[in-house]
Amino acid sequence: MKRLIFLFFLFLGLIGQSQENPLAFFENLIGRTWFAEGSWGDGSKFKQEIRFHYDLGKTLVLAESKGYINKEQTEYGPRNHGVRKYNSQTGEIEFWEFDVFGGKTSGTVTSEEKNIRYTYSYGESTVTDMWEYIDDNTYNFKVGDYQDGQWKQLYLQTQFSAKPLDKLNFHFDHQSLVVTKLMETGDFYRDIFNFEEIPHPEGKPGFRWFSMFGNSQLHLIKKDIVEFKKDKSIHLCLSVQNLEAFIERLITKEIDFYDWPGNKGSVTDRADGVKQIYIQDPEGYWIEINTAEH
Repeated sequence: MKRLIFLFFLFLGLIGQSQENPLAFFENLIGRTWFAEGSWGDGSKFKQEIRFHYDLGKTLVLAESKGYINKEQTEYGPRNHGVRKYNSQTGEIEFWEFDVFGGKTSGTVTSEEKNIRYTYSYGESTVTDMWEYIDDNTYNFKVGDYQDGQWKQLYLQTQFSAKPLDKLNFHFDHQSLVVTKLMETGDFYRDIFNFEEIPHPEGKPGFRWFSMFGNSQLHLIKKDIVEFKKDKSIHLCLSVQNLEAFIERLITKEIDFYDWPGNKGSVTDRADGVKQIYIQDPEGYWIEINTAEH
C-alpha cells in the first residue's frame, strides 16, 4: 500500500514537471524594458533597448529591440524583432532575431540558474551572448567566445538595467452615484454642500451633474431600483476647515451626523488631529466630512 501511495505522488510530481513552462526562466524579463550602453571591441558604440513579452499562451517569448539603424550610428530606432520558442522534438529552446538590415540570426537558448545564454553561429565562429543575473533589475551582458564555462575572448561587456516605469499622475475626476430619488438627492448636494449644478454634456434625462471643487465632479444617475448595501466604509469624503460651521448648517437642516463608531451627534478625533463626522444623503449613501488640510 505504501508503495502505491509513493508511486501515486511520484506520478503527480512528474505531471507537474511536464506542465512547467520551459520558457519560465524569461519571467523576470517579461513586460519590462531593459536598457544598455557600451562599446564593442573595435570601438563602435553599442546601445540597445529591449522589451520582452509572451505570445500564443506563453508558448513564445517575443523581443522587440531598439538600436542604431544605420552604419554611421547616428540614427536610433526599432532594430530587431526576436522570437524564442521551445522545440518539443529536440528539447531545446530556439531563437531567431530579424534585424532592420534584412539579416537573421538563429541559435539556441539555455539557462544556468538565473543566467540566460544564447549560442549562435556568426560567420565561421560560434558566439555566445550571456545575461548574467545580478538582481531582478540588473544583468551583466557579455558577448564573446565562451567555451567550457570560460570566456576565451570578450567582444562586448556592459550591463542591462530595467528601465523605470513612467510615473502616471492621476487626478480625481468624478464620483458617480446611482440614485432612485434624483431630484431630492441632487437638491441635497446642491443645498448642503453648495455644489454648482452643471449641464450633462449630452443633455440626457436621468442625470444631474455637479462641480465639487476644481475639475472634480459628482454625477448622479437615476435608476428605478438600486440594490446596494450602504456600508459606512464605502463613502465619499470631503474636507472643510470650519467643521463647526458645517455642523450648524446640518442642525439647521435637521440632518443627523455621527462619529465613526456610530454615535449620533458626535465627532471623531483621529490620532493625527483630524476631526471627522459622517452623514447620509437621501439615498442612504455615506459621506465623511473631515478637517484634513490640502
